[in-house]
Amino acid sequence: MAKIIKLDQHTANLIAAGEVIESAVSVVKELVENAIDADATMINILLEDSGLTEIIVQDNGHGMDPSDAKMSIEPHATSKIRTGEDLYRIFTLGFRGEALPSIVSVSNFRIKTSTDGKRGFMYSLKGGEVINEATIAFPKGTEVSVKNLFFNTPARLQHLQSPSVELSNIVEYVNKIALSRPDIAFKLTNNDRTLVQTFGTNNLKEVIFNIYGEEVAKKMIEIFDKNSYFEISGLVSKPTVSRSNKNHFTILVNNRVIRSAKINNAILSAYKERLVTGRFPIIVLKIEVDPGIIDVNIHPGKLEVKFSNEIELLQMITHAIDYSLTNTDLMVEVESKAPKFEDEFEYEYKIDDEFEEESIKIDIDYEDEYEKDQADLEEEVAEPITKKESLKQIDLDAMFTEPITEEIRSFTKTDFQAKEPVKEETYIQEEYELRTEHHKDTRVNKLPVMYYVGQLHGTYLLFQDESNFYIVDQHAAYERINYEKIKDSLNKEETIHYELLIPIKLNFPTSEALLVREKLSELRQIGVVIEDFGSGTFMVREVPIWFTKGMEKEFVEEIIFEFINNRKVNKSQFFDNLAVLLACKRSIKANQYLDKIHIEYLMEDLGKCEKPYSCPHGRPTIVKFSENEIQRWFKRIV
Repeated sequence: MAKIIKLDQHTANLIAAGEVIESAVSVVKELVENAIDADATMINILLEDSGLTEIIVQDNGHGMDPSDAKMSIEPHATSKIRTGEDLYRIFTLGFRGEALPSIVSVSNFRIKTSTDGKRGFMYSLKGGEVINEATIAFPKGTEVSVKNLFFNTPARLQHLQSPSVELSNIVEYVNKIALSRPDIAFKLTNNDRTLVQTFGTNNLKEVIFNIYGEEVAKKMIEIFDKNSYFEISGLVSKPTVSRSNKNHFTILVNNRVIRSAKINNAILSAYKERLVTGRFPIIVLKIEVDPGIIDVNIHPGKLEVKFSNEIELLQMITHAIDYSLTNTDLMVEVESKAPKFEDEFEYEYKIDDEFEEESIKIDIDYEDEYEKDQADLEEEVAEPITKKESLKQIDLDAMFTEPITEEIRSFTKTDFQAKEPVKEETYIQEEYELRTEHHKDTRVNKLPVMYYVGQLHGTYLLFQDESNFYIVDQHAAYERINYEKIKDSLNKEETIHYELLIPIKLNFPTSEALLVREKLSELRQIGVVIEDFGSGTFMVREVPIWFTKGMEKEFVEEIIFEFINNRKVNKSQFFDNLAVLLACKRSIKANQYLDKIHIEYLMEDLGKCEKPYSCPHGRPTIVKFSENEIQRWFKRIV
């Protein structure tokens, strides 16, 4: 008796549906892609109960005649390709001919379509069985309705996620497809509530504005790169705009939304040291490539693509994003979120009607009163201070030598001294070495010209210019400088090192000593010269010049520990991790007061760093407050 049989078409469609149609968002994706392939300029997606009850997709594309409408729901029926060779030159989003028959087999399905906007055709099916067809009046385009998804496959229906999760997935997809085609107007509604709407103006930044809001749109940076194989373009967010996951990575290949872990990693490589761990940027990355050198026929969902010259593409992506970020001012700029404060402020004046009039008067006269105060101040001062002079360093020593009266209690400089004052001679010596090493430095200073004001809590350095106020985290700034210096030294073929006057003795248990012996030659390459005395004893004879004085033993131990515990990490990544670790240990900490010369050296070296606006961990080094923002705080301007 024959055991092998040929499955009937309905059963085959149910199997195909298991691969293509996994949830409500799969239906939306397939129907929207069909609408785009039909050259629609307007696509509406109407959901009822997050698509679990009904999904309707309307478009104004070419439409279909009755014969094509009937053929479209047949398995492997498509207008996108003709022969097997066409699979290597795919210009459309759909091509497999599996989506509509898969959807039809697991739902109540209805299609309305017209090619001329007058005479149309309607075709209805339930679970793949035809229940109705008719000629109708219908505008040009197509409307597909999918009701009661998975009604005949209980197991699949049971494993659908909650309505809120299903809706979230659909919104995420529509956002991405809208970003891929800013020339198409999209509208997504759920239970008559609009969730996404774009207007088809072919302006990518406008689509970002509609999806993410004005503040995000203002902080997006253009990227571009091109070679003989690929053209890369799009918008990426400044590091100040980030999210807690990678869901906001929109990767497009010839306008097809795809997923790629390798491309995600290439993107994150460009943001390395600019974002803290666990935060991710907003990305719209468009890759244009000859269809002949990619393969999109990998998975029925068509979400994965294989590339020829993939390594070259990944390097291009990292370079394009890094180049744009490097050439953009990434300083953190604080913007006021004052509406709540303003509401409270106005409330004080609007408790009673008589105060409402006073509130209006204050708003009108505020600038006049400010100018009057400034004029009175200038009259009291014998030699008025010009704006330029006011930006110069304030002589704090002179201020604190003034007598303190009993009536007005003031703080003296000693009130703010650290409990454990910094050993200034050590840091001054290191600064001298730093300046000596870099005295021929020709790099451009990337920071604006700022005038030092003072130090806050022994941790933050305060600066100003003609229109802004700056706060610098001294530890983060030192970390950035030291990180780039150490990393550069580690990656040099020959590291400058010097002999210790008194060698450092290190002892290791036998298990670790065996690993240390394996690494002696590698340690010598980075300037750490160690002699093996046997029995787990080693003597450190020489160390690199960038070691912090007095911390040689700690640095050597940290380096050895990293060497023997990271044997499988590539050299570049290993040196990078080591540089981050040592830079943090070498940098001054909070609650340490610095002199003015030291601070000038610090800011000059920070400005010449490759990435001066963040420490190696991605935390900001500088925060900027505009003069207008500060005046808003104090209600000098409204």
